[in-house]
Amino acid sequence: MDEARHRAQQRARYEARPPARRHGARSRLPQREAGASGQGGRAARKGRNAPQAPWARAARWFLDLPGNRPLTWLLVVVNAIGSAWGFWWYHDQLAATPRWMWPVVPDSPTASTLFTVALILQLLGRRSTVLEAFAYLTMVKYGLWTVVVLGAYGNRTGLWDPEAVMLIASHAGMAIEAAIYQRAYPAARRAVLAAWAWAAFNDLVDYGAGLHPYLPGPEVAGLAWQAAVALTVLAGAFVYRHASDA
Repeated sequence: MDEARHRAQQRARYEARPPARRHGARSRLPQREAGASGQGGRAARKGRNAPQAPWARAARWFLDLPGNRPLTWLLVVVNAIGSAWGFWWYHDQLAATPRWMWPVVPDSPTASTLFTVALILQLLGRRSTVLEAFAYLTMVKYGLWTVVVLGAYGNRTGLWDPEAVMLIASHAGMAIEAAIYQRAYPAARRAVLAAWAWAAFNDLVDYGAGLHPYLPGPEVAGLAWQAAVALTVLAGAFVYRHASDA
């Protein structure tokens, strides 16, 4: 009787349990959670491997330029040709300016020449962070200055000749490529301060002594010096922000 009563009590306790506990559902719960986690992990991996938007791919391609040696060499050639053409563009102004003033006259081609040399040194593993500081700052400053001044002139007058459009596009490229390469090869902060001082001095002689580039018309005379001063500040701050302590 005692054994039968004991079995009956065990049976009653078993029947009183919740169904999930009777069939071992608790032990299977971690497996289901692990399975869900695995599905989440697969979904995350799938998300990482999903195709990127065209603008994202283009941005990644541009940001990867400093690591692409063939394309960097191509930029060296393009900038060298652009620099030579730029010095020719200034030939009338240089002819009318005393030679001792020439270093402060051809702003954009001087900037692109410095940048070309900086790229060559980077490719050869022989960097100059001082040269890079002057190249980056002046490339950004004069690249954007040309875009602003010629763009404003075109909007105010409605005159968009092919040379102006070409200059706007090429100078926008100057600012963009300098911004990209200075992220991969940051300039030295102390050198950026020196380049900053040079850019400010250049503004002084450009608009104090009348050595600024020939303007397309009087409609942008005020904007020209205002943009130059503002871009000296902004370009200097931008390059300094990404510079290193080396």
